[in-house]
Amino acid sequence: MVSSAQSPGPTEPKFHPPTNLEAVQDDFYNKGVAFIEGCNEESLTKLAHQFGDIVRPRNEVNGAGISNIRFAPSLAGKGYSSDELYFHTDRSGWEHPPRIIMSTLTRKSTAGGESLLADTTRILKDIKDQGDGLYELLTNSKHASFRSDDGALIPRPIFDESSGLFRFRFDDSIQLSASLVVRFQQLLDILYRNSFAISLQEGQGYLLDNHRFLHGRTSFTGAREMLRALVNISPPLPIVTILFDIDGTLCRSEEMSVDAYYSCISDIVGKPITHTNTTVNLHGRTDLGLLHDVLDYHTVDNKSSVIEQFLQLHPSYLQKSLNKGLLSVPCPGAKETLEWLATRTDTEKSNNSSPNLRIGLMTGNSCTNALLKLTAAGINTSFFDLRISAFGDTHMDRLSLIQDSMAKLRAIDGHNFQESKVIVVGDTPLDIECAKQAGCAAVAVASGNYGMDDLAVLGPDLACVRISESKAYLDSCLGASVQAALAAPVSMVGG
Repeated sequence: MVSSAQSPGPTEPKFHPPTNLEAVQDDFYNKGVAFIEGCNEESLTKLAHQFGDIVRPRNEVNGAGISNIRFAPSLAGKGYSSDELYFHTDRSGWEHPPRIIMSTLTRKSTAGGESLLADTTRILKDIKDQGDGLYELLTNSKHASFRSDDGALIPRPIFDESSGLFRFRFDDSIQLSASLVVRFQQLLDILYRNSFAISLQEGQGYLLDNHRFLHGRTSFTGAREMLRALVNISPPLPIVTILFDIDGTLCRSEEMSVDAYYSCISDIVGKPITHTNTTVNLHGRTDLGLLHDVLDYHTVDNKSSVIEQFLQLHPSYLQKSLNKGLLSVPCPGAKETLEWLATRTDTEKSNNSSPNLRIGLMTGNSCTNALLKLTAAGINTSFFDLRISAFGDTHMDRLSLIQDSMAKLRAIDGHNFQESKVIVVGDTPLDIECAKQAGCAAVAVASGNYGMDDLAVLGPDLACVRISESKAYLDSCLGASVQAALAAPVSMVGG
């Protein structure tokens, strides 16, 4: 359970079995810490290898690289005593400290021995909010030095803004400048008020981002034992993500869309609102943003109620329009291109390699309407990963759509996420502008309402008439992703 004396931590941490890799990864990359239960040495070792390479323990070597942290005066390090273990970064003197600390409790102490954790993201925000110069001291290597394995003190900032690494400790392995020494008590006060304590039960433990979290332990009595692995994350295979617009890019369904949109609004507000009596630009818009503009144009009162009804009823109106014979048809080359991309992914799976391609949707339609239009056009919707997709019934504009997908991708990939590996494929100037603003690549397809000249002048990474003409460019992006992974340096194991 969590100590009630500390407030910034989880009020009730959620524990996962070590076999639930997806849940453990989500918590680790999103929160910086993931709690596990039902864990022993075998499952801890297996989990460590699923994240990367185990760093050889300094004091003990058992073949698997797992340390037994316990009261053992013959071993070096305060972790092998029963004294309080102050907040620190493991291997803080290394140029690249191990990224992950994995621990599981195998024997609970008679009293004490709570794990102490502090999220430096909170600590840094607290320091910045004070605005009294302490942040500048922490980010300058002139004010702190850390002892390396050969005994030398190496100047390093406590917080490295370029890498996001926060390194710290309380003992004689850190040396501070006079300017920081006089502020040290202030720093400790901030650290402790942003910390929390966890009283683990046997078989419970955690994965900690050693670059983000500081950890320690209260003093204890009795025979407390904990297994620990230090892990360097393996270089990931860079994943290319392709986000497809729908209308004008994958399919065309203007008559169906216009009929359903305005029929639905008219029925809800009780007066005719049509495409001909509404001078609002439709192209590249989201359902929600367009709805606000249309209602403002016609000075409709009680907008919130109308919007709620519209979002609920709109899919049924789209189905009615389809039933009336207003069709959705695939854009030239769309089905062929999607099937080619799906083949690329299937080939990687059959070769037992991790797919380096994800396909999602970034559309102004709601999810229900998007899938209906694609299905009506004969496009297989199983190609698309809806977890990373963004839809227009919850976003006012195109840029927020991209930002939504980016946030979802960042939550899945953690620090390995790269905006430049995201490719937005669309048919409007807004698609290009928003993709570039978000740091993504842009493929412009002149299969909608804009011609090649209108799109090419905005400087997309590729402009083409048919989406199938983008295959060579997409293939080069996928090939570059694989080559980058092959050229990446192998993570080194510390001694």
